[in-house]
Amino acid sequence: MSDTSQRPQPVATAETRPFWDGAAEGVLCLRRCADCGRLAAPLAPRCVNCLGDVFKVETLSGRAQLKGRCVVHLQPLPGRDGPLVIVEAALHEDPRIVLIALDETGITETALPGAALRLGFGPVEGSHRFAMVLPPEDQG
Repeated sequence: MSDTSQRPQPVATAETRPFWDGAAEGVLCLRRCADCGRLAAPLAPRCVNCLGDVFKVETLSGRAQLKGRCVVHLQPLPGRDGPLVIVEAALHEDPRIVLIALDETGITETALPGAALRLGFGPVEGSHRFAMVLPPEDQG
């Protein structure tokens, strides 16, 4: 992997700040609607279920299911050489929420859609951590 200092850095908004604050701590956090209890995707300004705008931050398990993957062979981002594997993962807590993560170790290379994944965050790049597919936890 090459120098990542040129990688575009996210700009947190009111909606995405809990996600990025959790990422900085290495944990997956999303907002849950205080009125109806539904999880909100990171960019949602209101609850898609009841249109509520009051949320509480919740730490999630990181468990997910593989929805799809794409291998980018061109230079995908400044400071990162290809190929880059981008994964779509449906969260265990609410499969309607699909997050994008990087698979830098080939965990999903032979996985079929629906395979169990573990999401987390990689090392700090610039001033942020980005979602990654992590090796399965030891079952012993």
